[in-house]
Amino acid sequence: MKDLIKKFIVSILYFEAQLVLKKHKPFIIGVTGNLGKTSTKDAIYAVMKSKYFVRRSEKSLNSEFGVPLTILGEKSGWGNPFKWIMIIARGALVSFSKDYPTHLVLEIGADRVGDIKNITKWLKPDITVVTQFGQVPVHIEFFPDREAVINEKGNLVEALKEDGLFIYNTDDTDSKKLLNKTNARKLGFGIKKEADAKADNILLYGDPIEGTEADINIAGEMCHLVLPEVVGKSPVYCALPALLVAKELNIPYDIACASLRDSDKPKGRMRLLKGMNGSIIIDDTYNSSPKAAEHGLQTLASIDAKKKIAVLGDMLELGEHTREEHLKIGKIASKSCHRLITVGIRARVIAEGALDGKMKDENILECDRSIDAGKELVEMLQDEKSRGAVIYLKGSQGMRMERAVKMILAETHNPNHYLVRQEREWLQKK
Repeated sequence: MKDLIKKFIVSILYFEAQLVLKKHKPFIIGVTGNLGKTSTKDAIYAVMKSKYFVRRSEKSLNSEFGVPLTILGEKSGWGNPFKWIMIIARGALVSFSKDYPTHLVLEIGADRVGDIKNITKWLKPDITVVTQFGQVPVHIEFFPDREAVINEKGNLVEALKEDGLFIYNTDDTDSKKLLNKTNARKLGFGIKKEADAKADNILLYGDPIEGTEADINIAGEMCHLVLPEVVGKSPVYCALPALLVAKELNIPYDIACASLRDSDKPKGRMRLLKGMNGSIIIDDTYNSSPKAAEHGLQTLASIDAKKKIAVLGDMLELGEHTREEHLKIGKIASKSCHRLITVGIRARVIAEGALDGKMKDENILECDRSIDAGKELVEMLQDEKSRGAVIYLKGSQGMRMERAVKMILAETHNPNHYLVRQEREWLQKK
């Protein structure tokens, strides 16, 4: 019964969204990939909002519900039937609105085969951005293999308008596979290989750490990018497509870089926060996948600190790859931190991997819940020897790793402003 109601609501939302697009004809930027979609979407929005009337997907609303809801300017009704009735009623009026955004930045994801293909039956982007893929992509549990994941994302490339633009990651082999999906113009971004937008000299700045900076070469023009409150290469990878969008839409690079510097940084995505007893938190708790966890641990390894702690929760939806990927992350963690705390049943294999990597058993702690990990962190950080420690936290959404962050957050930080999943609907969940 629930599935029937869900299909009915989706079909109405799709119909209303199509009417809106037909009437208002906004310029559409679609963002997909396997890593960094939300941060890339937010970066693109940041560089555009000073010049255009633009709307973006809220948070990570990227599903069959999320895309039409963004087009209609609505939020999810969650499990409330009355809210959905009101959303549908208001959605019917949007086509008649005289005040509608000229540009849309839509994050478009896929949990299963056919998700993006169904959306692209009626949505045709002017620009498609593909971020990057992991060797074992997120949500692969619901796909026959990783090629099916890549092909599903490729539907958004195929859907490009004839005069559209495909922005892809030159460092990512899978993103480049999608080049033959369209005859549209193409621009690449990257760090390792030559690209239309390339980042060099990526460094952490500040003492203690305040953020990340890099030199950017965009088609021969140079600019300096400063990203406060975030660390590592991942935020830079998300900023580069935004600068290519700026190039396409004639937004000066100095303005685009300033917009990225001053924008609100995404919660739970390599976010720098102040912790108790002078500690530094790298909050990467929004979600997790093997490649994202690897990037985070590599960033932790690059930081010069007397005490580094990694708190790693289960990585979900990996299917048959679950054990091998958790083991691999454990081995990487053994070279990246001094203390390791694992959270969840699957993450116990991370501890195994760390032991295989020659990490001492006394430096590894296994917890069942994120709250338990938070209690252990509080005890560790009360020790004066832990003053100035750097703590990296990562785990899949279902592990609720933000609860551990909340327990060690400095009093100067309001959890509602800085942490993911602080809405009432999430806080009511166990």
